[in-house]
Amino acid sequence: MSMKNDLVSIELAIKTVGKWKETYQWIPILGAIAAIATAFSTGANNLPAPFSSPVGSGALTLLKASLMACAIYVPGAAFASNSSVNDLFSDFLQEHQPNEAFLMWSFVIVLTTTAIWLSLATCLELPVSSQQSIQGALLGTILVTEGFSFIPLWNKNNNHNFSVGGLLWIFLEWIVAPLLACFCAFLMFSALKAFLLRHENAKKRILVFLPIDYGVSAGLLCLFVMYQIIPNITTVYGWEVIVAVVGATLIGAALSLVLVVPLAIKKFDTIQKSKTKKKNTSLRHQSVDIRDQAHNTNTDTDAEVEDALKDFMQMRVLETVYEEDEQSWGSPNQIQDSELAQPVYLSITDQSASFKQLLESTPNHLVQTKNFQETRKTTPTENVSELFRYFAKSSFDPVTEYDRQTLVRHALAEKYDEMEELFSYPQLLASCIFALIQSASEIAAVVTPYGAIHEVFSHRAKYSGNGEDMESVNVAWWFRAIGGFGAALGYFLCGWRLTQCLGGKLTYMSNSRGLASQLSTVAAMILVNRIKLPVSSVHAFVGSLVGVGMADDPRNVNWKLLLKFICGWVVTIIFCCGVAYVVFSASIHSPSYVVP
Repeated sequence: MSMKNDLVSIELAIKTVGKWKETYQWIPILGAIAAIATAFSTGANNLPAPFSSPVGSGALTLLKASLMACAIYVPGAAFASNSSVNDLFSDFLQEHQPNEAFLMWSFVIVLTTTAIWLSLATCLELPVSSQQSIQGALLGTILVTEGFSFIPLWNKNNNHNFSVGGLLWIFLEWIVAPLLACFCAFLMFSALKAFLLRHENAKKRILVFLPIDYGVSAGLLCLFVMYQIIPNITTVYGWEVIVAVVGATLIGAALSLVLVVPLAIKKFDTIQKSKTKKKNTSLRHQSVDIRDQAHNTNTDTDAEVEDALKDFMQMRVLETVYEEDEQSWGSPNQIQDSELAQPVYLSITDQSASFKQLLESTPNHLVQTKNFQETRKTTPTENVSELFRYFAKSSFDPVTEYDRQTLVRHALAEKYDEMEELFSYPQLLASCIFALIQSASEIAAVVTPYGAIHEVFSHRAKYSGNGEDMESVNVAWWFRAIGGFGAALGYFLCGWRLTQCLGGKLTYMSNSRGLASQLSTVAAMILVNRIKLPVSSVHAFVGSLVGVGMADDPRNVNWKLLLKFICGWVVTIIFCCGVAYVVFSASIHSPSYVVP
């Protein structure tokens, strides 16, 4: 009798392996599709953070930013990130699940829920955290199997294996990075204004500042490499980190002193010559126009209508700017500045010139004038061709447009037009470092659930005892590279929404402001990640933008938009947790069969 039982046991074990592979092979396939969709949605929502300030300040176009994203995120996600699944998923694999199939299915639900929420947030112009979305979806699946008492509100308990505290403690940990980035950006831009931008010898001081900036950027990049990339290969000691960071800082400063500073001097001279040439040309054209108006009394009717319409539109928007200025800065009776209290009378020509100068540093197309041309009939072929050109231009080179309130904030912001060009390349370098850190820490993390799915599918026996025999779970480099490419593609096709939102709607953006926000975000991410706290690049970047805006003037920050962002961060946990809970609960309690 025992002999028969042994034979039956062996026969069932063989059938179990065969039925498992045949029955559930669709889950890894669906999980791979969901992971790529999540990476695409992450690119559309999170990738605008490193490139929104260069695009908003005019240092980059959206097409160039997309090419840079593809060149950074594919190798960054493939080789600069950690191949092993992070601690959150490792702990989750050890939790109690109905069976191994539902464990894989829970990760598919997590990826699908994250992709849906990131897509919806992108349409609503809400920059949210992809990692926070994944954590919210994981929380929903845990609550289905363990109940609402499984995770406490504040302190840890013995019910779960997670190394973090309660739910409220996790929420509080997420606000550390934005506050730190806001504080750093406020200090940095305040220092830039006080010691560089507002100073009489701004040119000489900026030439001294450039080697310091490049040295700090090189040091931050080396610090990231020593803390997050090299430890994946070998052990790194503290003294090695110090020596490497100091050496990288000195080398970066020395190279910039030899190569960058002479180029900056030539660029500054070129800018001065170009401005002088434009000024002389403008004066020459103005004198010619005055002579023509004196000798020619009869002008063309169409030209008069066009000029009148242009002047009217310019004057109307200028009046709107002044009206908003008066409403936001207080009543005329409470003006404290004696210079503002003096009446100023401007002619129409001076007002038009002031309006043009007002909008020169603001990248917007709110006021557009059209030439009056003779209308003619077009053929259907020409209409179709024009339609394709319109969609191609709107997709690859979208027009940056701001509403009236945003235009007012841009107009009231302090401008440093003569010095801003010298900050373009330092800002681009900081953006590239920011993008590399984001690709290694966040873009690769969104595809790690697929690594868990593949691990459970390939080694089912390890997870039959709630993951007690589980070893390190790795994600192949080629799949992480696919995730990086999917993120870059998502930014190229759908990232223009949040690029415009973060690049000018929250506060006025220029090259110097972009440099302060980018470096502050990089420093905050490295420090917060070092102390083992959760960090989101989007949250930190929004905090740095607020810090820059407050250093300029608190009234130049769109506080309503910031409140909308914060509400979106709270809704992220609620939406992802709720959707994952409903879907996974329906999956568990629906009629099904069990694979032996």
